[in-house]
Amino acid sequence: MADEGTLATTAQVLFFVGENATANQILEANTNYAILMAEALIYVETDRDWATEWNDTSKVNPLQRQAVTIAACAKAAEILVNQNQNAWQLATTTNKLNTLGSLYTETIKRIKETDL
Repeated sequence: MADEGTLATTAQVLFFVGENATANQILEANTNYAILMAEALIYVETDRDWATEWNDTSKVNPLQRQAVTIAACAKAAEILVNQNQNAWQLATTTNKLNTLGSLYTETIKRIKETDL
């Protein structure tokens, strides 16, 4: 399945989730949807349409691209972990959700606070 997202790829999100091959197969069908959801949330929270400006280096510098990609991966991975909670023990799921949620929140905060 081709990546539908602009800000993150399937491979990047699966890396953030830390999945094995079996879970990858389960998550693959939902990954593109999760990326699109993550992108929409990032647009709302940063009040900026990153996809429109993504390839214009005068509007989005490399540090901004990296930060937005990290946020997109973290949020998409969080969405996928939340949808597939029974794939891991409760403590592992909770840890993943807490880590990904914190990474997303802190990255968005820094994107909004600084002009990377």
